[in-house]
Order: sequence, then structure tokens, then C-alpha cells
Amino acid sequence: MREEMGVKPGEDMILHVENGELRVRSWLQNLRRVQAELSALKKPDESVVDEFLKERREEQLRSDKRLDRLHTEGMTAGKRAK
Repeated sequence: MREEMGVKPGEDMILHVENGELRVRSWLQNLRRVQAELSALKKPDESVVDEFLKERREEQLRSDKRLDRLHTEGMTAGKRAK
């Protein structure tokens, strides 16, 4: 069975019951199934990597601005304390 499923000895399997039947999948089969389901949600010409990178850059910019503001406030408070 492992040979037919393309699973090597020692590889983990995913087992679950669906409609009263025991279903067995390899991790690779499960990954491909999930990828296929999620790709159906992606819009044509949409790059999820580009979108992810854009979001990360925006988040980093917000973080940098907060850090700059805190630094400025700290420097101002330090001058007042002297």
C-alpha cells in the first residue's frame, strides 16, 4: 500500500474517518490537496508572494516609524531631565 501511495517506510501518514470510512493520506498527498484547495481562492494574476512581501514591508515601515517616534520622545525627555 505504501508503494502505491508513494510513501517511504518510516514516513508519517495522516489517518482520519470520513463518512464512516478510514482515509489514509501521505503528508505529501495532503499538502498537494491543501495547495489545490487554496489555489482556487487565489485570483487570476494574483501573486500571494508579492502580496505577502508588500504586507511585510508595510508592517516594517510602521514598526520603524514607531521606533523613531519612541527614540525622539526619549531624547526629548532626556533633555528635559537635565
